[in-house]
Amino acid sequence: LLVLTIAGVVAGVIFGAVLSVALPADGDTRDDIIKVVAFPGKAFLNMLKMMVLPLIGGSMIAGIVSLNEAGADSGRLAKVTFMYFFCTTVIAVVLGLVLVNVIQPGVVGALPRVSSSSASDQDAEPRETPDHGVLDTLLGVLLKVFPPNIVEACVDMNILGVLTFSIMFGAALAQAGEEGRPVVVGITAFNAVIMRMVLAILWIAPVGIACLIAGQIAATPNFARVLTSLLLYVFAVILGCTIHGFMILPAIYWGVTRKNPYTFARGVSQALATAFGTDSSSATLPVTILVCEKMGVSKAVTRFVLPLGATVNMNGTALYEALTVLFIAQLHGVQLDLASMIIVACTSTLAAVGAAAIPSAGLVTMVMVLQAAGLNEYVGDLTVIFTVDWLLDRVRTSVNVLSDAYGAAIVHHICADGLGDSGREHSAGPGDLELIQARSMEGGRSSPAGVCSNGSNEERSLIAQR
Repeated sequence: LLVLTIAGVVAGVIFGAVLSVALPADGDTRDDIIKVVAFPGKAFLNMLKMMVLPLIGGSMIAGIVSLNEAGADSGRLAKVTFMYFFCTTVIAVVLGLVLVNVIQPGVVGALPRVSSSSASDQDAEPRETPDHGVLDTLLGVLLKVFPPNIVEACVDMNILGVLTFSIMFGAALAQAGEEGRPVVVGITAFNAVIMRMVLAILWIAPVGIACLIAGQIAATPNFARVLTSLLLYVFAVILGCTIHGFMILPAIYWGVTRKNPYTFARGVSQALATAFGTDSSSATLPVTILVCEKMGVSKAVTRFVLPLGATVNMNGTALYEALTVLFIAQLHGVQLDLASMIIVACTSTLAAVGAAAIPSAGLVTMVMVLQAAGLNEYVGDLTVIFTVDWLLDRVRTSVNVLSDAYGAAIVHHICADGLGDSGREHSAGPGDLELIQARSMEGGRSSPAGVCSNGSNEERSLIAQR
């Protein structure tokens, strides 16, 4: 799929460049040809948007259930873990917002509006999102967080309202205990089906991306400036991931453990390489558990922190989504005030938590952040992001896995006294890896929750027998 996607990107760029030169400078003929070329791509984009609500709703409910169960069973271990996840994600979002405002990659180039709009709208001056004060803007968004009708929220694509309902439903479901177990099983199955649908749609990506890129290039008057902006955008994302992964996270690790963070990073380099190659936190999970245990992190910690981290701790994705939303706003001259920045930060954090641990899932949840920031009309600009997402997704996935590994080591250091015999350093063997791999392959994205809850005792027993 990666090779086909890259081929689609290259084909789209070449075909779009040829079209921009070969077609008449203006007129109905040029517009009609561009519409026909871009149609398969727009259909592909609509299919991705179609999956947003079920993906976010099902993933959030399942995540809340697993988090509540883990928190109830593990006490201090859960509190330290969730605090680390929250703090590092917020830091990543803030770093992304700072970098995009300092570098301003979207100011160099400009894109035409992809969504249909009137001529008067297109000729309008660059707008600012807020028409009122910071308080009015925040209160307006908060009203969307608490919709009066969940069906209406779904119809209106009020993602914040859907998230609120999903969080409340997940929390109530977690408290229902055995009575709610059939519903949990049903939602797990629902998520597995949705993941299969998303992956099936992604197989259409090479053709869809090629058509989207070709249509976008052909419709862009000065694509050279846009390309310059795109290169600056790639630089900003990679710089942010580098700063977060090799400066901020090591600083946190050293501040807590007083140990060399780069020695630990070298020890888990196999997991980082696997993350970059597979482009999936879930696929990397067995390797991450193995290398962390070889570095002295106890099984009680790795089997709890790492599966949860592969599900909810998406530092690189949070940084990427916050930075990308502001990049798209800059491309269209939309100025976001402080309240809008806060909204982007909050929704980027939620979107990162709700993103599936599969390749390019961040592009799907990006729609939620754009909608919350009032930039839903520019969703089509994600076509430009597609051209470089194959690289950026691998970089941010590696940062996600590195953050999980550092988090496991930090939690082990803080909670070692309360872990008893399980807190002693342990080196995993090949049999452990086989068992973890088998467990992770059973349930797709739902496997992390299973590893940290129902399956943990069985795993420990089997490993002990080996």
